[in-house]
Amino acid sequence: MTRTTTWIAAVLVGVLALGGGFGLRWLMDARDTVSVTGTELGAPFALIDQNGETITEAAFTGRPSLLFFGFTHCPEVCPTTVYDMDTWLRDLDVAPDAVGAYFVTVDPERDTPEFLREYLEPQSDRILGITGPPEDVWEMARSWRVYWQKQSLGGDEYTLDHYASIFVLNDEGRVVDLIAYQEDPESAKAKIAAVLG
Repeated sequence: MTRTTTWIAAVLVGVLALGGGFGLRWLMDARDTVSVTGTELGAPFALIDQNGETITEAAFTGRPSLLFFGFTHCPEVCPTTVYDMDTWLRDLDVAPDAVGAYFVTVDPERDTPEFLREYLEPQSDRILGITGPPEDVWEMARSWRVYWQKQSLGGDEYTLDHYASIFVLNDEGRVVDLIAYQEDPESAKAKIAAVLG
């Protein structure tokens, strides 16, 4: 590679990185205007919780919420995140009804309400599982711009790659922050405390 080619490549990488930074800043600055019933993130839905009851986007209003998309056959990210969410809320001494915490499956073909309940109840009495007819669940996940992708393990077996951050919502259902997978616990708790006021 010539010196000129190296210089051009470095400039291009810098421009792309700078553009990506501006794009990320724009997204984070815009997050306060995003609503679950708006066109940016989230849309009205009618699904089923782990107890077989109907649940809609109204569950995300009236109190702050934590919203996570995962699946019960997940080997590491999902059980870790469920544990973390429950631990943060207990460490903050948040009353069970003061913050909603939701686990939306992106694997509704396997994650029935009963399966979700059996998965979540031993880990947390604060986190409510959400599932439903596959197309309805996937439409809801798409409205949140959540990524997931099936990965074959051979035969009928599969796993899923998926978005791993937690959405932090205020009491109007607006996204005010994100908690990354394995984020520092004190940082995560500060984001939850901030939305509690």
